[in-house]
Amino acid sequence: MRAELIQEPQLLQNSRANKFADDLTDRLKSSVDLVTEKVNSSMAKRGRMLMLLEKRFSFSAIRKLKSRLFKF
Repeated sequence: MRAELIQEPQLLQNSRANKFADDLTDRLKSSVDLVTEKVNSSMAKRGRMLMLLEKRFSFSAIRKLKSRLFKF
């Protein structure tokens, strides 16, 4: 009985520590997920802009080459 009474505060302390660790882990994970989502979004936007820029550039370059080389 005495050993159980001695272990009770230790078990309570371990339970509180585990709860605190779980809360801290959840906060950290949610903030990391948020940052990851923002980075992925910005990279996707940048990729789309670069693809559009490349597409426009290639069309304008082809038009210029056509006008220089193939004068009708």
